[in-house]
Amino acid sequence: MRKRILGFILSLCMIIGMCMTAYASESEPELGDIVDGSLLTDETSSEIAIYNPARGNILNRGVARVSEIGSGRINAYGAVMAAVQCDTLRLVINIQRLEGGSWVNIKTYTDTASNASLLTKSYNYSVAKGYYYRVRAGCVAVKAGTTETQIPITNGIWID
Repeated sequence: MRKRILGFILSLCMIIGMCMTAYASESEPELGDIVDGSLLTDETSSEIAIYNPARGNILNRGVARVSEIGSGRINAYGAVMAAVQCDTLRLVINIQRLEGGSWVNIKTYTDTASNASLLTKSYNYSVAKGYYYRVRAGCVAVKAGTTETQIPITNGIWID
């Protein structure tokens, strides 16, 4: 009888163990980690400029910058710098927040300039404290049907 009871208890434990769901806990990204190419920093600003070293290029440089300006506000800056006057310059500034290990777009600004070689824009934006933020800029130059693109992405800065 003891063997049957012991066997029943062991079988029951095995069935319960097989039915339980185990969850692997992923740790939240923290200072010094790299998430989708962006280093998480405790700096108050981050800037990146992508240069085109090729001769005969249209788009010379794309720039993105994110800066903490206090009271839960950040400044998002982007620039499209062409080597020549272009038919169209386009700048798309995406402000992104790190949520659960992924960057999420929270605000997008789009600007266009015609017959220009420089387009710069800067926006102040209120954000929730306690997150990392970065700026991802889409920089596009079009001349005579030729299009060149650069996508500079800043590191993440902590807003507290």
